[in-house]
Amino acid sequence: MTPERIPKKHRRHIPAATTNRGTENQNRNRNPGTFWRAALLVLAGAFVYANSLSAPFIFDDEVAVVANPAIRSISGAWSQPRDTPLAGRPVAALTFALNFAASDGGPAAYRATNIAIHIACALVFFGLLRRTLLLPRLRSRFDGAATDLAFGAALLWAVHPLTTDAVTYITQRTESLMALCYLSTLYASLRSAERRSRLWTVAAVAACAIGMGTKESMATVPLMVVLYDRIFLFDTFRAAAAARWRLYLGLMLPWLVLAFHLVAGPRAGSAGFSTAISVWTYLLNQSVMICRYLRLAAWPTDLAITYGAPVHYALSDVLVESAAVIALLSLTAVAFRRWAVAAFLGAWFFMTLAPSSSFVPIATEVGAERRMYLPLMAITTAVVVGLYGLRSLQTRTPRALAAICLAVAAAGLGWATIARNAEHQSWLTLAETTLERWPSDAAQAAVGGELSRLARDEEALPYLRIGARSDARAQYNLGVTLFNLKRYDESIRALEHLVAGHPMREEVPWARRVMGQAYARQLKWAEAIAQLQLTLGMTPNDAEARRLLVDAYNSYGVELAQARKFDEAIAALRRALGYDDRNASARLNLGTALFDAGRLDEALLEAERALPLNPNSADAHHLLAKLLALRGRVKESVAHFEAAIQLRPNDAVIRDDFARVLRLR
Repeated sequence: MTPERIPKKHRRHIPAATTNRGTENQNRNRNPGTFWRAALLVLAGAFVYANSLSAPFIFDDEVAVVANPAIRSISGAWSQPRDTPLAGRPVAALTFALNFAASDGGPAAYRATNIAIHIACALVFFGLLRRTLLLPRLRSRFDGAATDLAFGAALLWAVHPLTTDAVTYITQRTESLMALCYLSTLYASLRSAERRSRLWTVAAVAACAIGMGTKESMATVPLMVVLYDRIFLFDTFRAAAAARWRLYLGLMLPWLVLAFHLVAGPRAGSAGFSTAISVWTYLLNQSVMICRYLRLAAWPTDLAITYGAPVHYALSDVLVESAAVIALLSLTAVAFRRWAVAAFLGAWFFMTLAPSSSFVPIATEVGAERRMYLPLMAITTAVVVGLYGLRSLQTRTPRALAAICLAVAAAGLGWATIARNAEHQSWLTLAETTLERWPSDAAQAAVGGELSRLARDEEALPYLRIGARSDARAQYNLGVTLFNLKRYDESIRALEHLVAGHPMREEVPWARRVMGQAYARQLKWAEAIAQLQLTLGMTPNDAEARRLLVDAYNSYGVELAQARKFDEAIAALRRALGYDDRNASARLNLGTALFDAGRLDEALLEAERALPLNPNSADAHHLLAKLLALRGRVKESVAHFEAAIQLRPNDAVIRDDFARVLRLR
């Protein structure tokens, strides 16, 4: 890619002061506090999130990290199960695989990475905002205060508790990592305009491509770059396109990366137009959620870990919220004519929120506080820069007083973040606070699921029954809880409901495995085998399902042999060995069934194979001893009888058989 050349007629729109390296150094010298402010951002971010390091894995962390075999290797990270938090997000999955490879598997290392990403976001946000305020169109208003204003906005954002969902909740690294790519794309794009540098252009495109492989919300960044250029660098979109078309083309190419990851429908069961939630219903729900996000940005006192599925509102139910959102959108559009900076902040808020909070339904999650990770930057910037823009405050507020106010606000937000991180120390606390603050079926399911995990199954049932009305995970947990209570028929019914209603959910293979266990507990071997075979068909590497299937075939074979259905018994036992040819029990039972069926040569072969698999098995020695005696190999038979008696000296059957062999001798 050749360096971008900006036509002379457009060059007046590029910040002249930053196209000269000497002038750039002069600006840097005029702001000697830039580096210590950056250091303060690092310290503040590390301090408010330090207490999150001791928190356990929570909720989706079990699926994405703890029980996810796909992150156990670097190569496996590129292929994640459908409808899981990392499906279609290979870059984020790769970071989890690297964490797993470099750590002991505990949550602290994963959270340390999340904190580092969050701090990096704060630093890039600080740098991007500072350079934006120093651009020619804004320098006359903000030159002397650009560094302070950028620092203030970045600091308030970095310590704000609304960011905890994307930082402390390990799985939601997808949001913070995507945000880092989003900010880096804009920062590199600005630098490429300032210096007309091929390196910065390539960096912008690379950051964009990496972000597209991290989370779908990255899709709006090419549009944001174009809008940024139009507002801060060029007079018209035509001028921007003429000067920067190579960059824009490069930023649009990663859309192909995103399309490639989406074409397989990694979240088709939970998001998109194929879900049971209509576009209209989701839009109405988003008006409620956006108003809540704005309230939490201003007063973050009752954060929730989950908001559940969309509610079936009528327009009259959410008329006030819908009117408020439409008014904000209208103000953003109108502001483009007279207050372009304010318009950009409004556009930033709505465009970064749009992929998850507009018209594309997300059936399993109507809202999530992590979705405010990028939009919150617009709010903190609007507050800090907006207050500075009030002339009365500029003239009457000493700089020291402004710094004190910033410190107090940051301290208050930081304290709230530390308190929120403390709630993450317990799954049950998180679930119970969510149920109190935002009641929903999902919150009921969260409380029930945690009570079940703590083996408080009877307490869990009422919560899970409510949650199961609309929450697939609750249906699974309900089935497991009923299984633990030995209510097997009810467990099977609950899990069948899940499998029928949500065939693409990640819980379906687990549900079938539990159903297989439930049937096995009822000695319904054929049904157990059918469910466990389906489990392995969906998750071939499920070692537990394979073990259970071997046990089911083995037990079924014994039952058939006891009913003297030897051919069927032998077939079942051979199938068990087909899944695990070193299973000592199945091998011994096969030898016994062949012995009882009179197929002595085959029985002897299997008995000789069974004994090395479990040399301390009295039954294996006994079977081999009988077969050897029938073949006239009495000396060898006696040795095995003696071994069997030594292992089980009080077994009358072995002693009687041995006595008969001795008489023959």
